[in-house]
Amino acid sequence: MVGFMGGKVDRYFIPALIGFAPFVLSLVSWAPDGRTPIQRLLLTFYVPIIAMQLAVIVIALREGLIAAMRRWSWKPVPSTAIIVLVLVAITTAALAPNSIGAWIWTIFWLIHLSFGFAVTHLAERRIAPIDLWVAYLAGFVAFVSSCALFALNVRDPAFDWTHGWPAALHIRHLGYYAAAMTALCIGLAAVERSRKVNALLLGLMTLGATFALWTGSRGAVVGVLGALVIGLIVIPGIRRPIVWGSALVGLVGGFLIASQLPASGPWMGAGRTVTQTVESQDVSSGRTQIWKNAIGAISHRPIFGYGENQMATVAPFHGLGQTHNVILQILLAWGTVGLACVAVLAIWFLIRSVPAVRRDTAGLAPPFMVMAALTTLSAFDGSLFHVVPLSLFAACAGLIASSWTSGIRPSRTDPEA
Repeated sequence: MVGFMGGKVDRYFIPALIGFAPFVLSLVSWAPDGRTPIQRLLLTFYVPIIAMQLAVIVIALREGLIAAMRRWSWKPVPSTAIIVLVLVAITTAALAPNSIGAWIWTIFWLIHLSFGFAVTHLAERRIAPIDLWVAYLAGFVAFVSSCALFALNVRDPAFDWTHGWPAALHIRHLGYYAAAMTALCIGLAAVERSRKVNALLLGLMTLGATFALWTGSRGAVVGVLGALVIGLIVIPGIRRPIVWGSALVGLVGGFLIASQLPASGPWMGAGRTVTQTVESQDVSSGRTQIWKNAIGAISHRPIFGYGENQMATVAPFHGLGQTHNVILQILLAWGTVGLACVAVLAIWFLIRSVPAVRRDTAGLAPPFMVMAALTTLSAFDGSLFHVVPLSLFAACAGLIASSWTSGIRPSRTDPEA
């Protein structure tokens, strides 16, 4: 157990620390009258999220993470892939055109990786999955409530509704979080039989869809639908009409509610999202040009890439830092060598994870669905680039991986878990 705590505090501390980190980020970057320099710094480097991950890593180290990792079964192929990938990431960061940006994002990536390992270790005996899901969803409700309150407190008619939101450098980034939490609810519904709990999950799915569409995120809906399709293939429980039906009802209900809410910004509102899509001469919202720029840069350095966070330097497009496609992002950062390593790790993870999810749907369906939603989004957005969704992705990957390293899980009701 965590050395300086005990009892219920010990049980709930780590889940609350993880689940409420985005809400803490929203609080420290709350600025309806404009951000201070300190607030800009805290948001630009996602300090509360990084601090949370470092705290969890430290706790895991105190709990014997290093010794546990020595006992894990390290297969030669994925082990080699991860070692090569780390070496490529460090080398390209040192040689990157914008070395400072590359080092910052490489350090972030290494923290995400370590955080995933820490969650794997702590989830073997210390974290009951249900406690983490409750913390994530409670944190999300608090986050949405804070954003609604924030919108009501803006008085400046010239307020930047695109870049001025708490916890986000761009309003569309809020959609990553909403998509992940909505998919989490679908995963929980896959094994839930209580009508009251299913009704609550439907309400949370509707909240997630409402928040995403109110902030103008079309991608979040596509991410949820993609996760739903993947879930229907992999997880038998999602094939129950009450589950997939609730997901669809939640999306439709979210659209209807969001279309009636006041939307002050130019990119906000469900109705405006549809109008922009239909009337736009570029339905891809500039993605085709982004991809052309990225492909052009990749062609000049295809083997090892340029290093993390180099798009604004080598393939500029309105100051964007990521390519809106995870494959192009990997090629730009780490080249074909990096992409080969990531592909090996992804395939290996899937081969091990899918059977585990089917065996332990109650424990593993929720993280699997979160990862499915964020992966779907990564095909056309930056859900596997920015810190908040990557933190969610790493935690969920760690929880799934914990099923490989230990057959013992805390039960939903064990008070000593």
